[in-house]
Amino acid sequence: MLFVPSLTRGWFLYDNFGVNPSATPGTSVVPGASNAEGAWTEVASAANIAQDIYGFWLRVSDGGTTAQIKSHLLDIGVDPAGGTSYAAIISNLVCGATGPAASAGGVQFFFPHFIKAGSSVAVRIQGSNATAGTVFIGIQFYGFRSNPETFPVGTFSETIGAITNSSGVVFTPGNAADGAWVSLGTTSKALWWWQLCYQIDDATMGAESTYIDLGVGDVTNKDTIFRLMHRGTTGETLGSILLVNLIPYAAYCPLPAGVELFVRGRCENAPDSDYNAVAIGIGG
Repeated sequence: MLFVPSLTRGWFLYDNFGVNPSATPGTSVVPGASNAEGAWTEVASAANIAQDIYGFWLRVSDGGTTAQIKSHLLDIGVDPAGGTSYAAIISNLVCGATGPAASAGGVQFFFPHFIKAGSSVAVRIQGSNATAGTVFIGIQFYGFRSNPETFPVGTFSETIGAITNSSGVVFTPGNAADGAWVSLGTTSKALWWWQLCYQIDDATMGAESTYIDLGVGDVTNKDTIFRLMHRGTTGETLGSILLVNLIPYAAYCPLPAGVELFVRGRCENAPDSDYNAVAIGIGG
């Protein structure tokens, strides 16, 4: 008989949600203002990361403000020595104008990225607005796996998409139709796990739903890796509804170096202006 390995199970878990349930779970982070980087804010100490970490879930929420543009770029930093000299393992994650966690707003991601036991972990946020405000970061770490050979773990990331001030690559969704594919850029390394990160730089958002596709291909032919669903509010906040980017069958897509990635959108009606995005790939 063929040996069929069991699925891996993580026996170590740490999160920063708080001792008691809260409408704002996680750590409050102050972005930098006027396109400056904010200070690193610790979300897990060396004592918290008591085991090697093989992946982490991330939620960004409560960053939007009515009638204002709040564009954000987030970095996740690690100090393997457990101190405060952080080096970014994830850079320029586009995540502005996020809605409140209390109403299931915000955006979520999963990264199967290795973090050594005894490391400290922090985040910092670059913000576009002159009034920085705050953002809540919820994060949960998974380690001590029962069958580590059954799920890959990465050791580096690559952000695909040019950054201008605090925004990614601009694309325009179609009105009840697919918009044109827009190139995010080309991979420089072999990558196998993908997350699509988007925001809207608009001070007058509509209450609209939009499909956002991440694609791979060339000028003529493209294949969709996965499709997110955005929901905006008239209070200038947004959140993801169809969180398929958290599912391995969608996010796991091995691609070699030199592959071009694309983004497009399809709105239920006339879309807001200034949608922008990047893709983040994990490799190693």
